[in-house]
Amino acid sequence: MKYLRLSVIVFLIWGMASACGKFKDLEFVRVAGINLDNLGFQKSIVRMTLAYYNPNGFNLKLKDANFDLYFDDTQVGHSIQDTMIMIPAKDTFYFPVKLEVNMENVFKNALGALMNKEVTIKASGNCKVGKGGVFLPFPIKCETKQPLNFF
Repeated sequence: MKYLRLSVIVFLIWGMASACGKFKDLEFVRVAGINLDNLGFQKSIVRMTLAYYNPNGFNLKLKDANFDLYFDDTQVGHSIQDTMIMIPAKDTFYFPVKLEVNMENVFKNALGALMNKEVTIKASGNCKVGKGGVFLPFPIKCETKQPLNFF
């Protein structure tokens, strides 16, 4: 009986220690889609789908995302997401984003973007990632260079 209790305790300690493994950062994969909802001269609404990869061996949840979007280091938009997103283990997941774009800043960069062959798109902010009801702050940092082929 003592052997059974000892083995159950050892098993529980081993299970808790392995469940609290090191959390790996989510990896930005690509922008999977872009749609314009409302196009205006002052403000536009853009819906994007971002693809991320979860390298962890366990499912996660993402909530309360808040970030800014930059084109060549000029802030052009802001997004606040309050929906919960389920993140599968060791798989790619898609993060829908509704972005408010400040068209004045976009127009300011338009001439420079037309003269360059590519534009640097950067997102910076934070969200909460967790499992089992425990959520920790997680930085949103992704950057990509997008070629511009107007001509």
